[in-house]
Formats: sequence, C-alpha cells, structure tokens
Amino acid sequence: MTLTVKLVDAVTTKTLLLAVISIASFAVLACGGSDDPPSTPIPTPDVASAVTRPPSVVSAVNSKHEILRSSDTKIRFGTQADPATVTLGPSDGGIPDYPAYDGKNSLNIKMPPMTPILAPLDLTFVGFKNRSATYRMDTPESARQEPFDDLELCFESASVDWPGMVLCVYHLRTTPLLQTHLLNDDCGIQERWDGGGAEAGRVYYLNNSTDQSRRNPDSCGPLLGSIVKMGDVLGYSGQVEDNAHSGFRFKVRSETKNPLTNQGDPYLHWVQPTAFFYWQCFEPGAEFQPGVLAYPFDCNLLDDAG
Repeated sequence: MTLTVKLVDAVTTKTLLLAVISIASFAVLACGGSDDPPSTPIPTPDVASAVTRPPSVVSAVNSKHEILRSSDTKIRFGTQADPATVTLGPSDGGIPDYPAYDGKNSLNIKMPPMTPILAPLDLTFVGFKNRSATYRMDTPESARQEPFDDLELCFESASVDWPGMVLCVYHLRTTPLLQTHLLNDDCGIQERWDGGGAEAGRVYYLNNSTDQSRRNPDSCGPLLGSIVKMGDVLGYSGQVEDNAHSGFRFKVRSETKNPLTNQGDPYLHWVQPTAFFYWQCFEPGAEFQPGVLAYPFDCNLLDDAG
C-alpha cells in the first residue's frame, strides 16, 4: 500500500510539474519573452511597398526623393545598404550610389548635427546601446575618427500596417527616450570607442539580435516599452568625424526565411529603405495611405537646407 501511494504521488507530482512548465512556457511566449523564432511564417503585409503594390494616390508620395538624392543639400540620402544584406525587395537603392562597406544594412541620411529624427510610423521602444565615444581608433594604424556619436535605438512596429517590422537608428547624439543620457559617466561618452556601452533590451544586428542588460543601463533612465507615435521625436542626429548623419535600418516580415539569420526570427528581412518603402512628409493631421512611411525629419527643414 505504501509503495502504491508513493507511486501515485510521484506520478501526480510529475503531471503537475509538466502542467506548470507548459503554462509557464505559454506565458513567456505570450509576453514576448522568448528568443525562439515563430514556428510559422507571416506574410508581408498587403500595404504599399515595392513587393506588393504602389499606393492608390501618388501625388504626395516620395515627393522629396529628388532633392534628397542631390549632392548640394544639407539633408540628403547618403550611403545605402550593401545589396548583399538585402533579402527582401529591391537590393539597389539607386542614386546616390556611394559604395557601401561589406555588411552595411542601413541607409545613411546626411543632416546637420542635432537634427530632430522623427518616427516614420507608430513604434515601441525595445532596446538601446550607447557606444558613443570621444574618438574611434581601432588599431594604432587606423585613422582617428573624432567625434564618434554612436548611440543606437531599436524599435518594433506598433502600427497595424507593418506588424513585426523592426527599425534601428544609430549614430545619434542623444534622445529623450533615455532620460539621463549624457548626465552621468555610465551613460555618457566614453573616451575611446570599444563597441560596448550601456545597453538594454533588444538590439538587432545583421545576422542576429540580442536581448541583454550590460554596463549599468539604468544609469540612462531608459523608457523601454514606450509607444512613440508617427512624427514624434526619436532622437537627435549625430556626427562621425566630419560626416554628420544618422543610419536607419529596417527589417520586414516575410513568408520566406532570411538566409543571413543565424539567431532570432528567421522571417525578418533587411530591406533597402529608399526603394522598398513609399515616403511622405509628416504634418499634423495628414492622411497616410496604408504602408506609407513618414520621412524621418521635418520636411520644412529642406527649404533651408540648400
């Protein structure tokens, strides 16, 4: 009898334990706390893009591309993504056609330092890394790059148009989303760039993404989880040596796997922003057709940018 009771108790305990584990696993997945990729692909949203269809009305769309592709304005497109990193949509961004370094997965937009960077769509702030330094000099033989603004912020879409989209913006000078950035040493500007710095949340890279907390991120007063509405200020542009610009990298969901991904969601693809999306100037009350993004700066600044 005693043996039977113990066996029954053991089976019951094991059953309860498995049930608890199953419930806990479901809760983690539901809250987005798992690094596991989704088990099924998600189609690219049926909104305006290079892989779906153009917007029905095009009069206000891409209206600033011509001036942004010129070489004599203070705000303009810079180096685009390396075509080898683009796994969804057009890989050629067109003009300007400055050669990209290998593995570059972003669009540079040249603009004066401290230009407000605007949210191109509704976003959730999910991660940051403050790598900014007085200078960067990787080896004694390397050129010294000074200053080296390298604050990066990452966001995930809060828009019904682009579920799952990722946007990371880097080479920022500062941001209101880090309440104490530049106010203390731990969240300030290190002397020499070493690739690290205060970091928390999800940060996306060419082949993977990370979700970690390093170098006292609380010192930055991060507002992780905040919703940033289209047209709100994400941060302020920075400078690398005499090249004032910020970098923008976008990932979009697809039904196909990204062959470059070795960790993280395999259905997220880097795209060529100038060619993949349709763009429009943000103005309060302006109507945006499904899928159209806002230029990430105040278009009125282009009038004074010559």
